[in-house]
Amino acid sequence: MMDPSRPATGGVDIFGLSQRRMQWLEQREQTLASNIANADTPDYVASDMTPFESALAEFDVGLTTTSSRHIPMAAKRRARTESSDGERSPDGNGVSLETQMQLVAETSDQQRLATSVYSTYRTMLNNVLGK
Repeated sequence: MMDPSRPATGGVDIFGLSQRRMQWLEQREQTLASNIANADTPDYVASDMTPFESALAEFDVGLTTTSSRHIPMAAKRRARTESSDGERSPDGNGVSLETQMQLVAETSDQQRLATSVYSTYRTMLNNVLGK
């Protein structure tokens, strides 16, 4: 059976990948919003999404080293799961609002970038097709 994330001609479906990235970012926003909403809930521990890079493994996307002078690909980063930095409030809550707001800003930046890349790719495709 054919993988719907890969076009028939081979390669990576950039539109499908962009859609998955935006869905991941939306889910991350919801997770972070839940963390912020529970900043005063006793014994609540903040959570975060598994990094999107782990979803790229199924696409078999990577750098190819064709020369011994190429810089080798860095080791894969481990999945980050946020548990608070050991600091908890007296009621056991482990949400750092400062950390959560930084993650919200990072997610917003990533959404803008993903939207920009998608729009640029679509414009290029339309130009090639003469639309």
